[in-house]
Amino acid sequence: MPAVREAEGDPTAWPSAIDPLTWPELSYRLGLTDGLPTFPPERSVVDRLVAGSGLPPEFSIGPVPPSGRVATIEAVAANAAMAGCLPEHLPVVVAALQAMLEPRFNLAGVVTTTHPCWPLVIVSGEVVTDLAMATAESVFNGGGARANAAIGRAVRLVTWNVGGGRPRYPVQEVFGHPGRFAFCIAETPAQPWPPFHEARGVRGASAVTVFACEAPQSAAHWGVTTAGNPGVGRQWLELYADQMRARGNSNTHTMGEILLVITPSVARTLAAEGWTREAVQDFLWQRARRRLGEIRIRADGRPAVGPGDRYEWWPPWVDQTDPNASVPVAWSPGDIHVVVAGADSIPWGVVCPSWGHLGGFAVTRALDGAP
Repeated sequence: MPAVREAEGDPTAWPSAIDPLTWPELSYRLGLTDGLPTFPPERSVVDRLVAGSGLPPEFSIGPVPPSGRVATIEAVAANAAMAGCLPEHLPVVVAALQAMLEPRFNLAGVVTTTHPCWPLVIVSGEVVTDLAMATAESVFNGGGARANAAIGRAVRLVTWNVGGGRPRYPVQEVFGHPGRFAFCIAETPAQPWPPFHEARGVRGASAVTVFACEAPQSAAHWGVTTAGNPGVGRQWLELYADQMRARGNSNTHTMGEILLVITPSVARTLAAEGWTREAVQDFLWQRARRRLGEIRIRADGRPAVGPGDRYEWWPPWVDQTDPNASVPVAWSPGDIHVVVAGADSIPWGVVCPSWGHLGGFAVTRALDGAP
């Protein structure tokens, strides 16, 4: 079976002819999948995907940790073929991977950490409509759209096959993250604020942002005044702030960046009350805080505020000897990312805590020549 021999031991070498009936079992035997079935990466399919990227097949986007194996466009396309991508998806996949490979993102740490975070791909702008991406119901599990699921899956397979990020060794993640199968959302185009990438200072019609975070934690509006009542937006934001400052979040202990996703109905209500995205970020940065004495606690219940209890990663303006010091969940208002997505029905929000100060920070890349 020469096609099998060609792929064995080298996940960047893909067979030229594949029997689609035998491929699923073959991919398991070769270790080319993390548990879900894949599509056969036939040469003709890979070539079409390479063409869709607009880049030569040998073009390198860089070494993928933890293995350090170089990801060429051809290798990315082969994994994208296994994920079920179409040629028009490739610019998004490539941009997401390039963003993840920027040093400040610390992909090596994100892939192998014990913490349950994974790179969330956030697509915003005109390309969302062009690719028929899902932005409404079930947006965090693809919403039934091929583009959402295939793009997220392609990113995962590149980290699996090229980067070698596999459980036990080198991946030490204690519980795991369901998004490691595919973690891609698209922002709702019809919203009262500028697109997410413009809020991050990236110009252009479309862009991709990657941000390593936990699975979404529901912030349902239980016990809060319903829409249409004056000042309801502030009450909703207070509820989100409360969800953000949970003691078990890495953000509560290390700051860093954090993500809030709100439904279009929440965004419209906030905008009608005069809230801009920046105003929301400022408010949450002030309100999503905990007393130091509630964050660090000794076995006997006393606040841990001695010299040996200091967190070296907190900025100097946090008085670590004061149990009443107010500690935010993010470094600055701009590090609280606010995205509009989800079903345009009942108001709702979700919070996605991050790895804190250690990495996975948001990186945004414009999609030049987006379809």
